[in-house]
Amino acid sequence: MPRASHLAAVAVAAGLAIAPVAVAGPEKPPLDDPAPAAGEGRPTGNLLVTFRDRPDGPTAAARLRAIGKVRPMVPEIGIWQLRPRSRAGAVARAEQAQAVAAVEVVRSRKIDQLVRPSRPFTLTEGASVNDPLYDESRQWGLFRTGWSSSLSTRPRPPIAILDAGLDLSHPEWSAKPRPIRRPFSAFRGGSGVSDWNEFGHGTHVAGIAAAPVNGLGIVGVAPAKKGSGEIIPVQIADREGFSKDSTLIKGIRHAVRAGAKVINISASGAGKSRALGDTILWAADRGALVVASVGNEGLGLNTLNYPAAYPRVLGVGAQCDGVRSGDCPRPYGVARFSNSNESVDVIAPGVGVVSSVPVGVSEGAVAVGYAAKDGTSMASPFVSGVASLVMANNRTKLSPYQVRRHIENTARDVRPRGRDDRSGHGVVNPVGAVTLPAPPDDVDEVNDDVKFIARRKGILERKPKTPVTAFIDAMEDQDDLYAVRLKGGERVRFTLTHTKGRVELYFWSPRTRTIRQTGPANLQRNLLAYAGKRRTRTQVIEFDVPRNGRYFVNVFARSGKDRYTLTMERGLPVEAPVSAPAGDDEEGADE
Repeated sequence: MPRASHLAAVAVAAGLAIAPVAVAGPEKPPLDDPAPAAGEGRPTGNLLVTFRDRPDGPTAAARLRAIGKVRPMVPEIGIWQLRPRSRAGAVARAEQAQAVAAVEVVRSRKIDQLVRPSRPFTLTEGASVNDPLYDESRQWGLFRTGWSSSLSTRPRPPIAILDAGLDLSHPEWSAKPRPIRRPFSAFRGGSGVSDWNEFGHGTHVAGIAAAPVNGLGIVGVAPAKKGSGEIIPVQIADREGFSKDSTLIKGIRHAVRAGAKVINISASGAGKSRALGDTILWAADRGALVVASVGNEGLGLNTLNYPAAYPRVLGVGAQCDGVRSGDCPRPYGVARFSNSNESVDVIAPGVGVVSSVPVGVSEGAVAVGYAAKDGTSMASPFVSGVASLVMANNRTKLSPYQVRRHIENTARDVRPRGRDDRSGHGVVNPVGAVTLPAPPDDVDEVNDDVKFIARRKGILERKPKTPVTAFIDAMEDQDDLYAVRLKGGERVRFTLTHTKGRVELYFWSPRTRTIRQTGPANLQRNLLAYAGKRRTRTQVIEFDVPRNGRYFVNVFARSGKDRYTLTMERGLPVEAPVSAPAGDDEEGADE
């Protein structure tokens, strides 16, 4: 590092004041969007609190006791719900509590179904699957994308359906043994998950993903079977289709703990939440891929919706069927109602999709207990089924990163050429995704912040002399964090090389609790060195280590995406002695 930068780093290490950084310097974009959009969702008195550490119940309660009562949401990564005794000033007071990273009002989301008039269907005889509604008219998506029953011969991992519930009395799901695992209501508690939505949204979504091959009705993309790929129905939405971030978080946690490797969320809403985003990272860290609908505002606000827009989520838009209409001027193109923005990764059948509904639902009915629906809600479970088949074909050894990238890489491109905001990477391709080899895994994921790597030994600790080659993406994986134990008095050099985009390098102290918040307090207290030169493909940090400890090296993509190489050299000649800061080798201090 240049001498001036080295002196600045030493000043930071010693706790001295440093000059404010420029906007293009170490500061990163904010992680959350604490101000709800106008008219967004429904107000609630509860707050979501995300800690920088992972306090146990008594510790979390003690930190927030003066404000209200807490209950666990995802305590494994420090996420708790706070019910304040008084709303006045509760957010500001909670933000001042020990080790709090974020305090957020609970937001609402809405299921992504459109109400459309039903259109006539005709039955095609001679289908290879014996379910009577499996034909080219009603289940056109399976035929159009090349799906066949031969893709689902291996046992597949469970799919969690986070929605308005599931009609367990429906013939598709009531036959014994039921292909159902650990149903749960995040709204009401317990295992009662009856589909209370007036349009039967949850039952419809579940059928698209996994309706069994049982001689009844339809067949799902990844047909459910007891012991060979059950579904996990999780009720996260009310009768009108509204869910909350708190029910989504509880639903994701239950799904992961119940063994889900694919989690479908056919709901969306504007505004991002640090707590929900971290929960999705936690799910990915435990091997679960979240697939979500991007929303149906393509003809209006075209909102950037969450959870589809979070990193690590596979966002799905809606593909048209073969019938020309106002929403579908080009057969099998992108539906005009489907949102068009950076959240779209792939598209899948989302118009005229026939699936199961509770018997009492008549909207869009094509037979008793079956209806046709439109929406990105219908496209998302199609992709969830494909993701489950991909995992089954690889005996579930693929990471969520590999599955998501593989589905994107094998998608059939549509106009315009290449990835675009209308169609993402293209139309999901079940045959290619299941039969072609998947890409290599990324290194040490999930490694987005200190709390995700705190309890495991990373690659720089396992193989300190081996260069790290990994992938970084400003949209999907902005931070890669590596821990390394260093000795006081040694000089270390980190060299980052890449070919495109803007990628930067941060070096953090052992007492750091988060590298994703880069306000002045965290920078001045914990950032030891930074390399972020513009228009260069190599960033270098050299540092004289002041004391023993576990330090953190952070690769950050400010723009673009690229594969990079990070090398570490230790034992370099020390240019000048460095005064160690006061204190010991304790790694538990807060900002």
